[in-house]
Amino acid sequence: GPGACAGAMDELPDESRQRYHLEALVAVRREWHNLVLLPTVLREDPAIVVAAVRQNKDALQHLSSSMLDDQRIAIEAVSNDGCALQFLSESVRDNKEVVIAAVRQAGWALQYAGEAPRADREVVLQAVRQDGNSLQFAQEDLREDRTLVLTAVRQRGTALRFALKPLQADLEVVLEAVRQNGYALQYASEELRANPEVVWAAVRQHGWAFQYAATAMRQDLAAVHEAVRLDPRAFKFAGEPFRSDPEHVLQVVGLNGDVLLWAADELKDNRAVAMVAVQQSGRVSQCLSAKLRADKFIAVEAVRQNGDAFQHFAAALCGERARILEAAACAIAAPGAAAPVFIVHDISILEGGLLTILASSMAAEQWTVNLPKEARIADLAAWLRERHGRSTSVYLSLPGGFVPTPFDLNIASQALSALSLIDPNGSWPG
Repeated sequence: GPGACAGAMDELPDESRQRYHLEALVAVRREWHNLVLLPTVLREDPAIVVAAVRQNKDALQHLSSSMLDDQRIAIEAVSNDGCALQFLSESVRDNKEVVIAAVRQAGWALQYAGEAPRADREVVLQAVRQDGNSLQFAQEDLREDRTLVLTAVRQRGTALRFALKPLQADLEVVLEAVRQNGYALQYASEELRANPEVVWAAVRQHGWAFQYAATAMRQDLAAVHEAVRLDPRAFKFAGEPFRSDPEHVLQVVGLNGDVLLWAADELKDNRAVAMVAVQQSGRVSQCLSAKLRADKFIAVEAVRQNGDAFQHFAAALCGERARILEAAACAIAAPGAAAPVFIVHDISILEGGLLTILASSMAAEQWTVNLPKEARIADLAAWLRERHGRSTSVYLSLPGGFVPTPFDLNIASQALSALSLIDPNGSWPG
């Protein structure tokens, strides 16, 4: 092994000594631990030591003080692993060239540098370029250097934590920080945590940053709406009245259904809120109460929005799967869904067999629809849904006042031309 001839190196001829040196070099390149088996004269050979520290910085712990003072070895070690700086001698840790090599590889290594490098602007700039959070190890006056701090927060927003207070109140610095990491909002000044431009930039980056907005903003309805629009996760940190008030929650789930995940538990058993939420995001079905996960109409709207949503209803509605999927494929709205209402006034058959249907919206907009003579009621619903363009389903009020549900598949499949479906009293076959 590499230590077999320890103590006899001086007695070896040059050729043998060179061979032994080569074997030692190969051994430490293969496994740095072999360094400790070598005789002292080889453990202090620069080429062998460099080979060892290139493989693992822990090799430094087995070197003599003279080796730990060697600048070449130090630069090799820190260029491979900046945190190797911690094992080097004090004089080397004060060496600017060595420290720059270390922080370029790992900005965090600045913590192991001597006092002089940590007060050196060039060194600190190299460190924060690699890791913004290394700003914490800089001398205090440098943590008030605007250029240094901007560099740090652009690399890692949460470095704002280590800036001195005047820069935590600097609008440009704080905006750069929260754009990189929304959580940096917590380190901004109180005034800037109430600044809409700053808060929206933070929430846009991560919704949970809203928890660090000023209390007044988290209790303002317009602010909560804007935060939810940017990221529904922000609702988790809205003022308590909003999270438990059905009227307010109904408004925000209309913006983004995922909001329901962070609403008060009692609202996950509120049918009106749940229906609007699943129309926006079928995946929120997972948080509904057991009672609502057994509601086939909610299931239909959830599946319309997200085909995978049925898994959350499967336990209660497993026998209804085929009917629910068929109903979801229909454009007729489920009772309680947020959907436009169209009143069908007249159905006429033109020459050539085309159908003309006269319908109007609740806003009194008139719609004239031309469909093939074999078109079904479900086809009319699909046409109106497509032309409306802002809903996944529509309500139809048919002649005679009948409003079908998506489960009235016998009605939905009826031909529009079969006006005999409607008896004089306006009743429809069930």
